[in-house]
Amino acid sequence: MDTNIIYCGDCLVKLKELPDESVDLIYIDPPFSSNRNYVAFWQEQEKRHFEDRFENVRAYIDYMYPRVKELYRVLKQTGSFYYHCDWHASHYIKVMLDRDDLFGYGNLRNEIVWCYTRPSHKHGQFPRTHDTILFYTKSKHYTFEPDRIRIPYNPESLARSNRGAGVKSAMGLKGRDRLHIQGKIPESWWAIPMLQGNARERLGYPTQKPETLLERIIKTSSNAGDIVLDAFCGCGTTLVVAQREKRKWIGIDISPTACRVMAKRLEANFYMKEGKDFWVRDLPKTVEELREYPPFEFQNWAINAIGGVPSRVKVRNGGIDGKLYPVEDIKKEKAEGLDLFGDIDRYIPIQTKRTSQVGRPDIENFEVAMKRDKRDKGIFVGFAFSRDAEVEIRRAARDEGLEIEPITVAQIVEQELDKQLK
Repeated sequence: MDTNIIYCGDCLVKLKELPDESVDLIYIDPPFSSNRNYVAFWQEQEKRHFEDRFENVRAYIDYMYPRVKELYRVLKQTGSFYYHCDWHASHYIKVMLDRDDLFGYGNLRNEIVWCYTRPSHKHGQFPRTHDTILFYTKSKHYTFEPDRIRIPYNPESLARSNRGAGVKSAMGLKGRDRLHIQGKIPESWWAIPMLQGNARERLGYPTQKPETLLERIIKTSSNAGDIVLDAFCGCGTTLVVAQREKRKWIGIDISPTACRVMAKRLEANFYMKEGKDFWVRDLPKTVEELREYPPFEFQNWAINAIGGVPSRVKVRNGGIDGKLYPVEDIKKEKAEGLDLFGDIDRYIPIQTKRTSQVGRPDIENFEVAMKRDKRDKGIFVGFAFSRDAEVEIRRAARDEGLEIEPITVAQIVEQELDKQLK
């Protein structure tokens, strides 16, 4: 079975392509039934609305049941399954997972409480500072190596314990006694802080989980070379940790933006190359599919597809949706920790338009933005360009020295298809 693949699409469809009992470990962190909207800041480049919303718990369970059934099918008999959820539906999810046609009542191994601390401004109730992770296995024979995730003891507490026990040198200990000195096995209550705003791994995804959390799961319930699957992988934390721990992996997400973010994250963390070290499959292939995209999703797709970097903001961005930097500047940013949007000034501005046709006023507005940023080259992406828009592009080049390259969505789709076929 192919691994190190990111599939773009609904996991209900993509999972059907995987063979029975082929995966060693599954972790999912699907949308919660939380009846709220999130606002995500993808890598501080895109303000994007996405819904984590269901009319009621029944609708949520009806949505998740066929997907979990497919996950159960692809899980090996020796495999483990972790379902990350919160108070909105955790008890209903457990009832679903206990069904006889899924894991059954006897295969719940533990209910893990992930306790994170964060400031609370609510009064009159106990602040909620935890999520629930339901840990199931498909049989009574499964990988479980908790010694790999022992938590170091506090040095002062360990010293007091040694003095009270008559002082035994740690150097003289062997086997499990030495492991005990190295730390304790975590209980089912995991105190792992949420990602802070200045955390290096933080991408701005509102429900992004810390890598430390996934390390515990992956190290304990899989071995090097095992296959790890995340069917709602968002910004790709599971894939990053699996790669670091020398596991094979498969990721699925319905958002093309998320799939591109994951690809860039793997490239940045491990210098992996798409098409050689990992693959992104089933990204949009037709112009018709892209016409149905939400505006910000389309904008992000178009800019990423031509190698650009989306602007930090989408509303009132001054007429520039993204920037295309020379490859050497991108390498310099990674090597020296520079800010592409602040420290590096060489770029070509990008504008996108999701309407059926780019008109002359759109081109004129882009010219204003280019002049303001002192740019003489720019790229405009649209589904089609009117005759007046084409005339204005030629006039701007002739009279004002502004070189605007019009790129159609069809051209990008063709280029993406060629890339996948190679």
